[in-house]
Amino acid sequence: MIIITGMPGSGKDEFIKVARSMGWKDYHMGDTVRKYARQENVENTDKAIGAFASQERKAHGMGIWAERVIMEIREDRKVIIDGLRNIEEFDAFRKAFPALVMVAIHTDREERLKRIMKRHRSDDVKDLGELIGRDERELSWGIGNAISLSHYMIVNDSTLEEFKENARKLLLRIEKENPAYLADM
Repeated sequence: MIIITGMPGSGKDEFIKVARSMGWKDYHMGDTVRKYARQENVENTDKAIGAFASQERKAHGMGIWAERVIMEIREDRKVIIDGLRNIEEFDAFRKAFPALVMVAIHTDREERLKRIMKRHRSDDVKDLGELIGRDERELSWGIGNAISLSHYMIVNDSTLEEFKENARKLLLRIEKENPAYLADM
């Protein structure tokens, strides 16, 4: 199992696309948050969903979103999870799947804002001020610690084609260096 972390707009979705093309099954923590938010009739905005995610962490512990994603994971051999935000979530995944690998993706804030503005998700930030607010919220959850403790990191500061090639190479390296996670599932 691989877990992806990184700030909003860093390239996690593009990494997942490469992984999918190589036979990986993907799960998205954000999808789980949005699913629970819909069930609670939370407004579909970044601010409202972020506040809901924070409330759930306060009420149920920092690892709650990982615990809810774990319940959705099937017995797939090659699983990649997008959206890790803190070490408690990593610990929850590691408890369920001991042979897991964490990958961080880093991109500077200005480039992340450009990418976010292009993807047009309804719950995304709309300007730099909102992105700074979202970054601060995610940093308060502990994402900086998760990024710093990742097993691998990709700096996404080149073209999309170069990033996809770097992602492919890293996935092949992980498969070669960490075959245990394929056998353990």
